[in-house]
Amino acid sequence: MKRSPKSRNTAILPETLRRKLDLYSLAAAGVGIAALSSPAQAEIIYTPAHQKVSRYGVMLDLNHDGIADFRIRQQEHRSSGGMFAYSLGHNRVLGSAFASELVAGYQIGPNRAKFERGGTFSSFKVPGKIMYACAVQSGPPSCIGPWDKATPGSYLGFKFAISGEVHYGWARVQVETNSEGGFDLYLTGYAYESVANTPITAGQTSGSDEADAQPSAATSQPATLGLLSVGASLAAIARPHLWGRKQ
Repeated sequence: MKRSPKSRNTAILPETLRRKLDLYSLAAAGVGIAALSSPAQAEIIYTPAHQKVSRYGVMLDLNHDGIADFRIRQQEHRSSGGMFAYSLGHNRVLGSAFASELVAGYQIGPNRAKFERGGTFSSFKVPGKIMYACAVQSGPPSCIGPWDKATPGSYLGFKFAISGEVHYGWARVQVETNSEGGFDLYLTGYAYESVANTPITAGQTSGSDEADAQPSAATSQPATLGLLSVGASLAAIARPHLWGRKQ
């Protein structure tokens, strides 16, 4: 003989306990939503390099998408020459009239005053900034720009676009004195921050940047009246015939 199942009594919870359970459920749901909506972790993508920069320049593709972002170029001879950093598209090199020479630890991020367009030159008609340039007019050569000495490694700062979003990066550049008394320029590595609108620290090759990192001082040469008189015409400084013999 089958027994009919016993009916279960419905428990009626006290009002205070029911409210607490409702609050716990809402809190748990909020934790889940917060986890789903957490921002992407910043990551630095670094590319090692050791490439001599010639008069034809080095095309720099920071994120390896097949589109060049910047061009670093050198034209150098004993008494005249130059080193330049050019911006392709709407990208920008950190600096005002000149490309800033940054030290390791400098934080590269939003800075409208420093990411200006730059000048154009007769030999390469895209925006560019002088790293170092000399021109022979009469007497000794006249030279301008902050990259005026040998260095084991300083940094260029970059602002560039990936799919329409702003990213920041750097390139490490080494300047060596050559046997002719001039300079040889080498690209020795570069990196960018994978998350849009996130600063990057010059020299950092892995991990994520600290949000509260403080910028270090950048080495720069002030635009004094003397320098302005030397560089009154950037186009004249960049004319190819000033750079000595062809390579």
